[in-house]
Amino acid sequence: MRARCLIAGIASLAIPSLVQAKTEWLQSARLTGSEIAALCERVRDVRLLARMQMISSGSERWRKLSRQELVIESATVGVLPLEPRCYVIARAGPAGEKERRAFEVHDFLVSPDGVSVFVIGRAYNVEAPLGRNGR
Repeated sequence: MRARCLIAGIASLAIPSLVQAKTEWLQSARLTGSEIAALCERVRDVRLLARMQMISSGSERWRKLSRQELVIESATVGVLPLEPRCYVIARAGPAGEKERRAFEVHDFLVSPDGVSVFVIGRAYNVEAPLGRNGR
């Protein structure tokens, strides 16, 4: 019994350090435009924190629609007049009531599995494609 507890204790201490060693938290403010573009092209998911930030931003209508349905359409590098930053394009609401917004990516999580959006910043209403990969 003691041996199992000891092994479980060692494993619980070792596993988080292995995960942390493989995952990097990068702030976009400290990256160059080309580094941001490279990361943005590799975004594979949006973490829960960023999703919650998306839902809580904007008008009462956006909050209502995004609680009903929130779909991440793409991650794209903004083109003029926007700054060359990474933006996540999200669509909220059921058919017939949809609204789109672009969210500036502040922080990325980079791991061997890919790049995730961790924290978002300012939001913009979207009526037309924003970047190279936008819809």
